[in-house]
Amino acid sequence: MDSNPNSRWNPRVPADISPSQFEELVLGWLESCASKENRKILASHLGVVEGAGGEYKIDVLIRFTVFDGAAVTMLVECKHQVRPVEREDVMVLDAKVRDCAAHKGMLFSTSGFQKGAIQYAATHGIATVTVVRGKWLYETRGADQRQVEPPPWAHFDTFAGIRLSLTDQGGILCHTIQRKRLDALLEWFSQATRVE
Repeated sequence: MDSNPNSRWNPRVPADISPSQFEELVLGWLESCASKENRKILASHLGVVEGAGGEYKIDVLIRFTVFDGAAVTMLVECKHQVRPVEREDVMVLDAKVRDCAAHKGMLFSTSGFQKGAIQYAATHGIATVTVVRGKWLYETRGADQRQVEPPPWAHFDTFAGIRLSLTDQGGILCHTIQRKRLDALLEWFSQATRVE
């Protein structure tokens, strides 16, 4: 893994993906989660949601029902930037979630998250996912620290996700997301859709 030396859970270099590819990838993952859970969802790319403070354009707006009629709304933001997402970025999404009376928020990034952002997100029920090149998942142990290309028999999706969460001791857990391996999203999705 070519990790950032200051935050090993972040890539050193952001994923090389266009903003529209990035948002479509996230939308595809979330739609796949809904179909695996046998849920019908309405997912809108660049959806508009109304809040007390006005309208917000959301990268991916998700609406679905649970328990035969309880409506659930999720706001999903995609941060395509060079620097890791900061706590203030998560606070903005949290404010939108509250202002729109949405139920949950998710934040995807091409460059990772600062630890303060992960901590704030965990406290407020917001998922944090870093999108990386699939090859970033390949790691070897060796005498030197250079990045090694995966062997030809190792297959990775072009892009993968790393869902970040906190341990009870304040450490960072990384959960892999790939097209055929959505468990990390499904776990969060099922927790997030519980009506409180």
